[in-house]
Order: sequence, then structure tokens, then C-alpha cells
Amino acid sequence: MHILEKPGVEKSDYRTSHLAKGASYDANLAGDAFDAYMDAWEQQHVPRILQARLPDGVGRYLDFACGTGRVTRLIAPLAASSTAVDISASMIEQARTKCPQTEFVLADLTRDDPDLGTFDLGSSFRFFGNAQDQLREAALHAIGKRIRVGGHLFINSHRNPMAIYALLNRITGGDAASRLDLPLSKLRALLTRHGFEIVHLQPIGAWLLRAAWMARARADAPQSVRNERRFGAAWLAPIAPDLLVLARKVR
Repeated sequence: MHILEKPGVEKSDYRTSHLAKGASYDANLAGDAFDAYMDAWEQQHVPRILQARLPDGVGRYLDFACGTGRVTRLIAPLAASSTAVDISASMIEQARTKCPQTEFVLADLTRDDPDLGTFDLGSSFRFFGNAQDQLREAALHAIGKRIRVGGHLFINSHRNPMAIYALLNRITGGDAASRLDLPLSKLRALLTRHGFEIVHLQPIGAWLLRAAWMARARADAPQSVRNERRFGAAWLAPIAPDLLVLARKVR
């Protein structure tokens, strides 16, 4: 499943991890059962949540660390205009083919300061879970200053040490939980420090209690569909292995 850092070893700088992986990223994601499971359910939930929460649509939209445009293509059709930023030219090359109406910018917003203007909605998927703490702070600072007060940020978090499968693994002597470092409480505090308030939580995979189940998960299986409906309530967010978070900029 996901490539995780060993316990006690400091994360390397996530900025450099995907620079040349654009051509293979989508295939790698599809080849991992739980990555593909998350992707399939995110594709269903993201437009539904935005249409319900922002019924008047989205004005200007920014996708931070857009990768191959996997999420950009879900949200851009809902927005009046869309801009996507990534540090990897190979990722942007793939994303352009999916999102021809989106403006793409090759830049590291945590170090560069291009004049992109202000946005009504920002997104960043498969980033905050993987990034080291210092980069998480820098990224939220960069994103936050570009989202207007009253605007929103939509992200996911898939490195939850409080997920049931991780806790059961730890109880049985495994070390899965020690390799995960972004529980909902830590993510909420991070967002709060940068002026965001969580307004919607959508857990994914809360019913997957064992890593072995995650390794065989299929989003289109009848059991999966039933269980995602049954275990999709916001109160299960603290124990979900993947979580969609919509937050509003309050200051």
C-alpha cells in the first residue's frame, strides 16, 4: 500500500518526491487497491459536497499541488475560472490534457510568490497527509493568503494514526500507527492556526477495519457501496483512513 516513512525517521522534503513522476503517477495510483478506492470515492464526493455547500457555484478556483489534475478536473467545471499550481513540470504536462480550460502555473508557492490574485475556493489533495510538518505550515500560509475571507479550502487527509485499522495493527504488535501522523485533531489545529474553520467532514473507508481489507478494497463492490453509505457520517471522521475536509476562511 502507501509508501510510508519508517518510525523515528524524519520525513524527507515532500517537495521533491514527485518531480519526474507525472507519466506514471495515475497508473501507480490505480495499481494500489486503497489508493484507487480513495480516488473513486473522492470523485463521487467532491462535486456533490461542493454543489451542496456552494449552491451558487464557485468563482475563482485554485488547486495547490495539482499533480496530474485528478481533482482539478472535478472542480474546474464548477468554477468560473480555474488555476492550478505544481512544482513538477511532468505532473502539469499530464494535468493539461485533462483540464484544457485551466491555467497552469509551474511554481513552488511556499518559496515563490507569483501574482495569482485572490480565490474563492482552494483545494489540495494527497498533499497534507504526505508533507512534513514544516511544509504543511508553509503550504497553508501560501494558500491561505490567496483565499478571500469567506472563501473555502477543500483537502483530504489519509494519514490518520487513529484509523481503526492502524489502532488494531498497533494492538497486535504492528507499527502502522507510528508511521501515520495526521489525526483529525492535529489537522483541525493546523487549519485553525491559518484562519480556517472546518464546516464539513466526509469520512471514506471508516468500515475498513483491517489493512488486509484495504488491500482488497473495490469501490464498486456492493458491500463497499452499502458500507460507505452506512459509515459515512461525520462523527466517524476521527477514525477514518481517508477524510475529505471542507473549511471556511474566517480571518
